[in-house]
Amino acid sequence: MLTDPSPAEEPAQKKRKLQKSQLRVVFDTNALYVSPTNLGSASDLVRQEIADLITEAKYPDLEILWYLPEVVRHERQYQMQTEALKLRSAINRIERLLGHNLALTDQILLDHVETKIKEKEKTLDLHELKLDHSMVDWTTLIHAASYRRPPFSPGEEEKGFRDAIVAESFLQLVADSPKTPKLCRVVLVTKDGLLSQAVNERISDHPNVSVLPGVEELKGLINTLVSDVGEEFIARVKPKAAKLFFTSKDDKDALFYKEDVRGRINEKFKVELAARPEGTSFRSDHTWWISQPNFARKVGRRIFWTSRVEIEVEAGNVLAEPESPGSLLVKGSIMPSISPLLASRQPPSEGTVNIWNNLAPPTLIQNYLSMWGEGTSVIPSGKRLVTQKGRDVYEVLWSTEVTLVKELKRVQIEEIRHVGITWQPTS
Repeated sequence: MLTDPSPAEEPAQKKRKLQKSQLRVVFDTNALYVSPTNLGSASDLVRQEIADLITEAKYPDLEILWYLPEVVRHERQYQMQTEALKLRSAINRIERLLGHNLALTDQILLDHVETKIKEKEKTLDLHELKLDHSMVDWTTLIHAASYRRPPFSPGEEEKGFRDAIVAESFLQLVADSPKTPKLCRVVLVTKDGLLSQAVNERISDHPNVSVLPGVEELKGLINTLVSDVGEEFIARVKPKAAKLFFTSKDDKDALFYKEDVRGRINEKFKVELAARPEGTSFRSDHTWWISQPNFARKVGRRIFWTSRVEIEVEAGNVLAEPESPGSLLVKGSIMPSISPLLASRQPPSEGTVNIWNNLAPPTLIQNYLSMWGEGTSVIPSGKRLVTQKGRDVYEVLWSTEVTLVKELKRVQIEEIRHVGITWQPTS
């Protein structure tokens, strides 16, 4: 365990080693591959974007430790075991076809899942964050559950026990970490609003501890810590950068519109925009969400930012016959879609703002753009059954020049890349 170094007691060499900055990152279940749609994703412990980040985030002046709470690890193991057992019927059919027992019992399948998880943890150097049950204030926790206080969800049925265990595990790590921000930073990555609220209420007196809503914000923090610009500088210019890229659908001077980012995505990523889960016959793109920019790097007087564009997607199959022979449904015009905030409690990305019904947290400048994809597609007009919902994520790398008085000018697009798409069964 790291402790704040004592100059009077430790050799100079050891002091220099301890003074190397450290970042401790704890992932909630959002980091997991929670919606596998094929055997490849079902075998992954964490999403590929996070695996890539862990593998690539190696810095001479910053040591990063990655953690999965024990309850999160078991949740993922349960998901993977469930997927493995779904193969039982297929294995039985193969055995009958071959007239041979493959000796793949349920227990063998479950054991292979556990082995796979241990291998992934070792490969990624993920630390399992175990909860010290004796250090938990169970009386307070039970009281919070009874009265549905965060992280427990309001309603007739109590929900949120796993989130409460994640919170307690994280806070135990905080208590066991150095308190000096220059020496150690501790962050929890979660998109769960109630979990974030519960943790934030208990870390208000810890300047080196924070809760981040996603991987993009984590990348922004890491990029800030390893750069020479400082957190105060980034905090000062970041709101200005947000106004440059996108503010609302009416601000046509913003970079998103001036450089036709949407059109570029439609043109460059035709294959990705057409992708859909195996076994489905149609895909529909709905709301486009634009997130607040995050700092990437600074080169000379140019600051590079990343802004995420997330597209709500649905996929499924046509079940019924068309009402009239040869009847077709053609989609090709831009149409407003219903705000997802009106249909669900949370938007796809934590903190994303609905600019029409003013449900945004006042400290965020995240907005969303609601539009249907252009590109004409022809779909049979029979009854359509949506079986999968997900998000198709793109990342825009752009840059701006900073003046001596910290103003931003000369904005330009550098690159647009496809981050990935995730699907989740509707039932």
